[in-house]
Amino acid sequence: MPVNFEQLRTASTLRKQRRIYHAERSGELVRYLRQNYDIKRLLHALHSFNSMDRVGNCFEYSIVAINHGVETHIPNIWLASQNLHQFLVLADTASLNDLAVDEFWQHEDNDFWVCDPWFNIYCKMHLYRLMTVIKSTQWEHEGKEIYIDDNNTEPASMWVNRLILRKMQFVKMTDSEGQPTNNWSRLSSTA
Repeated sequence: MPVNFEQLRTASTLRKQRRIYHAERSGELVRYLRQNYDIKRLLHALHSFNSMDRVGNCFEYSIVAINHGVETHIPNIWLASQNLHQFLVLADTASLNDLAVDEFWQHEDNDFWVCDPWFNIYCKMHLYRLMTVIKSTQWEHEGKEIYIDDNNTEPASMWVNRLILRKMQFVKMTDSEGQPTNNWSRLSSTA
């Protein structure tokens, strides 16, 4: 979750208190949803919340995007994940080997696309590394940092450097006809 500390430093006391309150409240709600809701209930809750009460990080954004893809029969959706981040890859292939983002250049000749709703990035797979560097630099210039946990933040560029060097695991969520795979069925039926 990006946080704009520059605006927080220059904001009025009331605005600072409101920002801290909302950040704490959203963090608590995300933790509560993850601990107490299975995927189906999570999706229902996120869709039923007032737009001002919706919260989420990359996990929630990715689940909502996969669910939308399943409902609209988008073929070949892969969930790319590691302990730092999750996003989607659209790739018409039978398998995707674990790769670090730094190795995505290997797919330059493929028609593979990344959809990262949390980072607000949609690009060809081989350009994703560049796009994350650009976005993190922009966020850092704006004074935003990434929450690591309740007590720690780090500059967006440091977080991205860690992201791009770690292997992503790919799990296929829809088949070539846009039907949900067993992976999505298992994930969305977990209690």
